[in-house]
Amino acid sequence: MTLTLTSHRGRQYPVELFSRDTVFTDTGAVYLFLRAPEGRSVQAQVLYVGETGAMGRQMIEDRRPGGPWERAEALGFDTIGGLALARPEDRAMIAQDFIHSWHPPCNDGHGALAGLVGLVAPAPFQMKRAIGGK
Repeated sequence: MTLTLTSHRGRQYPVELFSRDTVFTDTGAVYLFLRAPEGRSVQAQVLYVGETGAMGRQMIEDRRPGGPWERAEALGFDTIGGLALARPEDRAMIAQDFIHSWHPPCNDGHGALAGLVGLVAPAPFQMKRAIGGK
């Protein structure tokens, strides 16, 4: 499934959603650890935003004790969002845009409502699974 997230600057980003057990390729991406909405809720929570040149290796690194995976897991992390991007400067800019838009608590965000993002509806298209592996 792909969702379109709109940043505080009004920029729209198609973010593909993956389960936590997805095996990723070593593709460059901006990624998010999310707590998906429950029931009829239209809000997800962005718990962590990262960017990497090698998504598969980064997921292994993020699982280290005390790392972002563990911190997000303690807050109910259940979904990974990914936006495949080849250029490092694009990844850095978009990751910062996401962090400034949603203040994820695992990126040193503040407050109980940090990271909340309203989800209007899935994007009307499916993105090519560029970062998901097997």
